[in-house]
This record gives sequence, structure tokens and C-alpha cells, in this order.
Amino acid sequence: MMTGTKNGIFTKYPVATAMAFSIVCLLPTMIMRDFTPSNELRYLSIADEAIREGNVFAFTNHGIEYADKPPLYLWIVMLCKIIAGRHSMFLLSLFSMIPAVVTTCVMDRWTRFEDPVKRASSAFMLMTSALFLGMSVFLRMDMLMTMFIVLALHSFHLMYTGEGDFRRQSILLPVWIFLALFTKGPVGLLMPSLVILCFLLAKGKLREAGRYLGFKTWGIIAGLSILWLTGVYLDGGRSYIENLLFHQTFGRAVNSFHHSEPFWYYLMCIWYVTAPYCMATIGALGVSAVAFFRKKEMSDIELLFGTAVIATVFMLSCFSGKLAIYLAPVIPFLVYLFPVVEQRTGWKKWMGAALCIPAGLLALAGLAVVAVICFRPAPVVGLLGGYSFAFRGFTLAAGIILAVFPIAGIFQIAGRGFWEKGVFCIATGMLLAVYCGSMMMPQINDYVGYGNLCRHIPEGREIVTLRVHRPENIDVYTGRQVTDYGRDAEKFIEERISGFDGTPYSLVVREKRAREYPAIMALTQVNACSRVGDFLVVDVERVPLTE
Repeated sequence: MMTGTKNGIFTKYPVATAMAFSIVCLLPTMIMRDFTPSNELRYLSIADEAIREGNVFAFTNHGIEYADKPPLYLWIVMLCKIIAGRHSMFLLSLFSMIPAVVTTCVMDRWTRFEDPVKRASSAFMLMTSALFLGMSVFLRMDMLMTMFIVLALHSFHLMYTGEGDFRRQSILLPVWIFLALFTKGPVGLLMPSLVILCFLLAKGKLREAGRYLGFKTWGIIAGLSILWLTGVYLDGGRSYIENLLFHQTFGRAVNSFHHSEPFWYYLMCIWYVTAPYCMATIGALGVSAVAFFRKKEMSDIELLFGTAVIATVFMLSCFSGKLAIYLAPVIPFLVYLFPVVEQRTGWKKWMGAALCIPAGLLALAGLAVVAVICFRPAPVVGLLGGYSFAFRGFTLAAGIILAVFPIAGIFQIAGRGFWEKGVFCIATGMLLAVYCGSMMMPQINDYVGYGNLCRHIPEGREIVTLRVHRPENIDVYTGRQVTDYGRDAEKFIEERISGFDGTPYSLVVREKRAREYPAIMALTQVNACSRVGDFLVVDVERVPLTE
């Protein structure tokens, strides 16, 4: 097994090397990507409004109470805006990347593998799991909450094993739990508590729960929560408190008004959130569960990791509102369970198959990309339509890398039995492919956010939107509100075309929908029109004459 040179940097700092490589590969995306309208642009708009209105604990989104989330992440967005003088994608991305790195380093320190290649490969395995990789660059509070939950359970484990300073960890445990709560909400409080109780139950030591979740722990959490809610009451009043505690918390858990899914939803999506390692990680979870019920010897770490996955998935399944990204805190434990199980059982044939099959699919995907770029089959070219930038050399390079590196990984795993080297090849290939693809980010941004689109809107002109997703947050770019017609094209035609009063305005409309209405398309014939991604931006100064 490869161990590197005796005094090499990789041997001394395998995880730091893996993290540095990951950051370099993701850096172009962190710098050049535009903000997505669904959540990121909304956070920026809320932060702008909070800075403008002087709100600290109670927030509004265009005058409407926004009690969906606790304030910590919004404070970070506000602070970055104040420091940089603008909303910086790179600066904000650091608050996803840094928690990802911290989480990985904590998991590495926790498992204490001796082989540097195994340590680096395990870190790469986590960093390149589909959901974790995405969360590392997208602006959401889930990665920050995941970090605090991992730190909380690590503190508990140090207390349980007696390896850490019990007094210090007994203070850190409730602080980490509160910060998880303060970042995303109730899951940050419920998950660590439930996992600790289930772990102690599995160990037959439930009576010791008070030692970890006693008056001191709950007292610190309650004290910090009281300070927070006092600030909320002073800033937003009673109605905001009720919205935060009852409507957003209990309402979403029991009878969700958004993202309602069946109980078994997470049993389906857990397979793709850890892709391309899903077969290996879920297989390891199954092996660990069988070993527990057969009362085989296993480490406390293996039991705790398995408990964290099963208990959390069950808890989240009981809630009405469900999204794949809610599984974020599960991913570190599910991924690191595989090398922990492999260390206990030794290498098994099923492990090789579980890693090689998804790697083979990745290689096939890479070969398909290469074939499309080289031969440009007419059906595919027609399907891609306006995505002409996809036929550039960067896409070809990404396809070649995505084909070659997984094949090298399969050779290491199936041919030589080195799963660590195999995962190393697969993960580095994925990261290099992302790096190559991110070179086209300026063109991809046309389909990601509204930044490029807003550059085509003249300063000071009224903005009218039709069939645009969450257009109200365009004010982040333009500094002014929009007049949104939603899906009502008939009303737009009546008021803005038939009833045109001569006042110029800029129309932003989804091109596909605009083509359904000849009156709207006629505007593009007599006015300046720009196509940006899926949208048309029309500078309406006159309307076509009608008979």
C-alpha cells in the first residue's frame, strides 16, 4: 500500500493536502459563479433590507416577515456585505467551504487512521460525495449546521470515552448544539440529542444520559436561547416570535406548507446524496447494522456513526417537510462509516464491486461527453440548443478526465485491491473535471442567476417581469423593485401593450413562454431585445401598431 515518502508533505499532512487540492479545484466556481435566485439571492435581499432598516434579530423580505431561519447565517451575509462593500460570491462561499474543511478535519481526527493514503482518500470521499460537494460551494446554512453537529457529537464522544477534558467538553457540547440550532433551526437541537440518547440506549447506558444531557447542558442551551428570543421580541415583537416558534417550526414538522413528501422519501434520495460512493456507504451501514444485531464486537465510533445515520434519517422521515439537502448532517457519518467498517472487517469483495460499479458509470459518462464533443451528433446538438458553450475544449478536457481517472481507480480497486488509491483516483478526477467545467462559468451564469441579465437593463428604468422565478430579489443587482405579472400574460398584454402609455420599461420574460403569445413576441421586433440564457430582456419604448 502506498504510504508516500517518509518525510513528504503528503505523508505528514494528508488531509490538509487533500483539502488544499479540493479548494484549488473549486476556487473558480467560488469566484465566478452567480447567485441562484431560489435561495441565495433571497438571502442577499433580506440582508440588504436588514442593513437598511437596522434589523438584527427579526428580518423581513420586501416588508414581509421572514422567520424561516435563525439569524446566524444572515448575520454572516450582512457582515460580508459591510466588509466588502458589496455581495462577494467568493467571500460568502468561504462560509460554506471552511465548514466543509473543518467537518472533514474533525472526522479525520476522530477516526485516527494511521495510513496517510487512507486518511486522504477518506477525506476525498467525503468532499466529493454529491451533496457534500455541492454544499461546499453553494450559499446555504446547511454546511455550517453540519459542522456544529459534528463538533457536538465529537465533544460527546470525547466525554464518553474520557479522552478529552470532561469539564471543557461539557461546556462545548451545549454551545455546539446551540450554534447548530442558531444556524438552521430545530434539527440542530434535535439531531445531536437524539443520537446521544440512541447511542447510550444501544450501549445499555441510557441511565447515564444526564451526565451528558443534564441540567448544565440544557441550562446553557436555554440561557443562550433566551438571549436570542429576547432580541427577537425586542426587534420583531410578539407576532414574529409566534411565527418563528410555531408557524415555521411546528408547522413545518407536522403539516408542512412546503416540500411535503412521503415517509419513505429519504430512503430513496439517500442513494444519490453520497454518489458515487452510495453503494459502498450504504453497504457499510448494512454490515454495521447486522453486526450490531448479531452482537459482534465493534468500536464505539462505528456504533456512534451508524446510530447517527439511522436515528437521524428516521427522525427526518417523521417530519412532513422533506428535502434531500436536509440529509446534510448525515453525510459525514455515513461516508466515514465505510473506512471504519473496512478497518474492522478487512477488505471484502462486495466493497470492490460497490466502488467499481459507480466508477464505471462515471467513466461511461465521461466517454459519452467526449463522443458528443468530438462527433457532435445532430440530435444531441439540437437538444442542447443555446448551450453552444458546452462544445468548447474545457468540456472535452472534463470528459477525458472523468473517463480516465475512474478507470484508473477501477484498476487500483479491482486489479490490485487498493480501495484507498481507487477512491483517490475517482475523487481527484471528479474535482479536476469540476475545475475544467468551471472555466465556462461566465457563460453558465446566464442559466444560473440574474446577474448577467440585469446588466442589460438600463439604469433607472422600470423593470417588468413575466414568468420569472422569484423576480423580487433582482433588487440586489438593480437597487429597485420590479413590477411582477407572475404567470398572468393576458393581464400584461392588456396593461402593458394594449394600454401602453408611452412610458419606457424593461421587460424580462422567459423566452419559451413569450413565444406562446404573438403580442409579446411582436415587442421584440420593434424594440431592442437581448437574449440572456432562457430569458429575453426587451427595452420597451414603443409597441407595434394594431389594426
